[in-house]
Amino acid sequence: MTAWGALTDFFKQYTRFIGTSSRSAFNWMAWFWSIIYLIVALLIVCVAGLGVFFGKRGATATDTTPLLGTIILVVVASLVLSIIIIIPNLALYARRLHDMGYSGWWQVTPTIVTVVAILSVRLLGVNEVVLTVIQVIISLGFNLWLSFSQSKPNNKYS
Repeated sequence: MTAWGALTDFFKQYTRFIGTSSRSAFNWMAWFWSIIYLIVALLIVCVAGLGVFFGKRGATATDTTPLLGTIILVVVASLVLSIIIIIPNLALYARRLHDMGYSGWWQVTPTIVTVVAILSVRLLGVNEVVLTVIQVIISLGFNLWLSFSQSKPNNKYS
């Protein structure tokens, strides 16, 4: 499947949680959205940083208003993008898991592990950096598993 075909398929089947999606369709979309998130964040930080550097500077050397504005802008832009693609993304993950012969509910696994990690941070006092590293490893591992696992033809979800 081509990149354009994967993108059109992604939005045409945005509420379709049954059936399958090929590994190439999943790869095009999963890594495409990851790159889009990275580019948006980098552009916002660069533009805001240039504005702070060349524009009005704070009254004191410790004025963090421009930095906070940049952080808020990045969070809002990421939130808007996430809201737009959350349902199509969930459907794509479910169809990819079906293509591999698994239930679409397996995509809940990283969320459950994240909740357990958050509870361990709160209850056991584990460092939050450790929590972030655990979340990144689990998310990346799950996406790599979906990206590289072979399709299982003629499974119960086909």
